[in-house]
Amino acid sequence: MRKLFILLLCCCAFNVAKAQEDDAPETTTENEEQSAKDQDHTQFLRLKRNYQLGDGLTLESSKMRLNFTQSLQLLNGMSTLDKFKNTSPQFDIRRARFNFRGFLFNDKVYFRLRLNLAGNFQSTTTGTRSFNNTLQDALIEYRPSTNHRFNFGVRADYADTREARIEGESLGFIERSAVSTAFDPIFDYGIRYYGTIKAGGSNILKPYVSVTTGDGTAALQKNYGGFKYGVRLDWLPFGTFSKGGEYYMDDLARERVPKLIVGVTFSYTDGISSAKGTNGGRYIYGDSAANELLPDYLKAGFDFMFKYRGWYAFGEYVYAHATVPSGIAGEFNLSGKFTPYTGQTPEQIKATVLNRINLGSGVNIQGGYCFGKWACAARYSQLYNDTYSANFADQNRYYSFVGTRYFREHDLKLNIEAGYQEYKENLKTSDVKGNIYGQVMFTIQF
Repeated sequence: MRKLFILLLCCCAFNVAKAQEDDAPETTTENEEQSAKDQDHTQFLRLKRNYQLGDGLTLESSKMRLNFTQSLQLLNGMSTLDKFKNTSPQFDIRRARFNFRGFLFNDKVYFRLRLNLAGNFQSTTTGTRSFNNTLQDALIEYRPSTNHRFNFGVRADYADTREARIEGESLGFIERSAVSTAFDPIFDYGIRYYGTIKAGGSNILKPYVSVTTGDGTAALQKNYGGFKYGVRLDWLPFGTFSKGGEYYMDDLARERVPKLIVGVTFSYTDGISSAKGTNGGRYIYGDSAANELLPDYLKAGFDFMFKYRGWYAFGEYVYAHATVPSGIAGEFNLSGKFTPYTGQTPEQIKATVLNRINLGSGVNIQGGYCFGKWACAARYSQLYNDTYSANFADQNRYYSFVGTRYFREHDLKLNIEAGYQEYKENLKTSDVKGNIYGQVMFTIQF
């Protein structure tokens, strides 16, 4: 296996089609040459004469096309809580991904597998309940036409914020906003539909429907509670973005006419067992007979993206609410043992349950300008956590500025970001009012 992986890496210098998010428009490669043919003169391997970063390795026949790509993001940073009296350095492999995708039967069937090989994540979940942070995509998709797609498996959920729809290598900032961090589980297992409807003139509607576990990749072991039901509706009044521009931030295509996408989302989880649906099974409750009983979770949002002549504006709002069923009388620990609540009123039990879920709302606004190979952008995010919510918003105001040098679009770039994360008023002290940070990240895809 190791030898095969090394061989694939070596072959990347001679490859063809670039891997993209499956929602983005497919591109065709030109200036290719056939390297071999079988006896029936069927092309089964194409090598690109002028390899470009991000093209990956592609094997192609008359009935199948396979593509392998890799990406690497190296992050260095520094932060301080006390006006630089003490600093905390950060050295991290943010992402080290291996991507594999393929097409069968004249592109009617699409499949994708993605692994994040940066395995330095330690889950807070122990015992028999854990979730796989390495597996990020594993899906099969049927495309009966260019306007309708059905997929089954693990991928980023349609009902999350628009930021969650953008690959980490294509973000305008080094990380997603605090809003996405607080409310997006991102990866989940389920079945989904995605469509494109021409609504007259240049108007385009994109409906999304999903039924997922609501437990993230932890559901690969067991699904706790019921299912998560999600919908998204996107409206593009001026037609599609150039070069898949709705799936990355900076306006690298420099849209010649204004482009806008506006979306609304809604999801309902019938029994949530984690803070936001990422690692299901973290919190399991039961009634007096030790039968599983979980709270329900509702999330709604609005987002938009606008691009024109190098400028872009982006915004999103998320609201999350939970309902606690009557009858919860105790909880299961991570080993599965049921412990009854003793001496607690129903109101105290409700507060305990809600205190473990991310509830409240968040707003994120950002914008920037791209000129040539350089881009700059600014972002403001604010979180409002519910009274009983988990403490995900101790730092509730975020200010960020980023400068990006594009050497080869998102396939080779350097991000330099600085920002300030402000504490809530009741948590500020004379010495500590917030966190000042700076980060540098290098991205390469090949």
